[in-house]
Amino acid sequence: MTNKKENLLDIALLAPILIITTISLLFIYSSSNVIAYADYGNPFFFLQRQIIALSISLIACSIFLFIPISFYRRHGLTLLLLSTFVLALVLIPGIGIERNGAMRWLAIGPINIQPSEIIKVFLPLYLCSYCLRRKEQLESSWRGFIKPIAITTIIGLLLFLEPDYGNTAILFSIAICILFIGGARVSQLSILTLIFFTFLSIAIYFNPERLDRVLSFANPWDDMRGSDYQLINALIASVQGGFSGLGIGESTQKYFFLPEAHTDFIFSIYLEETGFIGFSILMACYLTILWRLFKLAETSSKKNYFFNSLLITSFALLFFIQTALNIFVNLGVIPTKGLTLPFISYGRSSVIMNFIALAITLRASWEFRNKIK
Repeated sequence: MTNKKENLLDIALLAPILIITTISLLFIYSSSNVIAYADYGNPFFFLQRQIIALSISLIACSIFLFIPISFYRRHGLTLLLLSTFVLALVLIPGIGIERNGAMRWLAIGPINIQPSEIIKVFLPLYLCSYCLRRKEQLESSWRGFIKPIAITTIIGLLLFLEPDYGNTAILFSIAICILFIGGARVSQLSILTLIFFTFLSIAIYFNPERLDRVLSFANPWDDMRGSDYQLINALIASVQGGFSGLGIGESTQKYFFLPEAHTDFIFSIYLEETGFIGFSILMACYLTILWRLFKLAETSSKKNYFFNSLLITSFALLFFIQTALNIFVNLGVIPTKGLTLPFISYGRSSVIMNFIALAITLRASWEFRNKIK
């Protein structure tokens, strides 16, 4: 008699993601229809593009669900090198696409991709495989720490040159967490932390616009029409929602007041239209996802599936850190970073890579639950 196999699809994880994806489509349309009509004569312009990206995401997710986790353990470095090469291409004039003073996109036919979204999946994946293969060396000597610190620094430098400070912060944070869980010593991790803060200090000091934004953050009301404009309008949107919100589609800030309303600042529009009630629903979904991911990571570790556990943990951290930073930016807790809200914001590269990370997580969970090595 054979044991019944566990389902590949984890309902406890997929249910809140389905709810969030539905919220995403609804509020991408709500937050973008005004600007879409003004710029393209089609209020559904951004929604249609997001639905196409979501369709591609589901196809990619279906493919990655059937790739064994052992593949990533063996080929993690190859995947990372390929994604790093693509990341470097955006810095080449004539290949990379510049928007708002940043070179972050590549054009592949009619589709623009953002390589930083790809690297956010494959760097943690490589670090997980490295920690497993070099665990003793990582725990006992500096030699085992040199390679991951060098690779993370090179990737951080490429992101820094785009410039993309938000994703630089996320990747350094993820790398520090993974290496710490993987066995690196605090003294070693302090070097990686120092490199990150060196990048951050240079980015702020030698960029007048960035320095002005950081200095004005302490008092966002002293330059209401300049560097503080976006933050102030995000705060206005967030506060206007009150307890129950103005109603879906009733935002006033999306009428050309709040820039990037459907991308980086969609959370503010969501609060404006749904209020505290909407906030509670969204937070319940996010916390359920995090709880499930960490529960899966804990269980897989107890069953001696350490690579699966580290992999699930890394994606949980990626999800948590980016979500927290985006919400903090929208609420004015930290300066603006240019980060999307996972599974919510408009962004084709973002949604595709989020679903690929989800597929890898589901596969890792399925393998340890069915005792597949």
